[in-house]
Amino acid sequence: MHEDKISTRRWGQERRLEFIDFRLQWEGRVNRSDLTEFFRISVPQASLDFSAYQELAPCNMIYDRTERAYVATESFKAIMVNPEPYQYLNELLWRESNFLSSSESFVSTPPPIETLPHPYRSVSTESLKVLLKAIKNSFAVEISYQSMSKPEPESRWVCPRTFAFDGFRWHVRCYCLKSGVYKDFVLGRILAIFDVQPLSESLPPDDDWETFVRVILAPNPNYHDALRIAIEKDFGMSDGKTEVTLRKAMLYYFKKRLHLSEPGAIVSEDQQIVMLSANPV
Repeated sequence: MHEDKISTRRWGQERRLEFIDFRLQWEGRVNRSDLTEFFRISVPQASLDFSAYQELAPCNMIYDRTERAYVATESFKAIMVNPEPYQYLNELLWRESNFLSSSESFVSTPPPIETLPHPYRSVSTESLKVLLKAIKNSFAVEISYQSMSKPEPESRWVCPRTFAFDGFRWHVRCYCLKSGVYKDFVLGRILAIFDVQPLSESLPPDDDWETFVRVILAPNPNYHDALRIAIEKDFGMSDGKTEVTLRKAMLYYFKKRLHLSEPGAIVSEDQQIVMLSANPV
């Protein structure tokens, strides 16, 4: 989206109250010019917005005549935005990755940041559009797919159901009419889509997708106390463990990304966390 289009966008008051809340939460101050410049509104409108915010949270800010700005009080509690650290850190990440422009971000002056780049995974625009349409309309599509287990691409009919992201790449989960099971197809390995047809049969339930699994994680038991305590704090563990709930169909990718071995298996010294259990919810 172009900067000139964004800069002329007019937001509703709720969005402007979120802006005030965000600036107070993460930067400790906000003034009328912040509001008027970001949203392109008048000074009287900005004054009304500050009054509306004070009505919602009378103890959250006070006006500092020296700074000529509203500053957060010691009793401040966010009422419009998520106060969790990752809300702010994700905004920094989105800005750095160019998914969020400076005119869309509530961060006034971001701190220095560097991110680790990933190799680009190509996805065909036209293929993605066809898959989106197929999911929306329950169509079957004939694709040419290059799997890693066979030397040549294969043509097969599949019924796309949903997309999933494993942290590094996107895949589409489909019912494969050839093998009669649900499979994950990496978007970048779909070489072509030959045909699209209305689905002529009802599909069986996708049990692995509909089933959720609760995974219990803990620090490497071979670590000494100080290291285990550091890992517990890093991962927000309570009583030496934490849990993550995810779809059973995503468990394989979860274990692969975190290099998790099966419960009870011997773990290496560089494995910071281990999986204690993975049971259906």
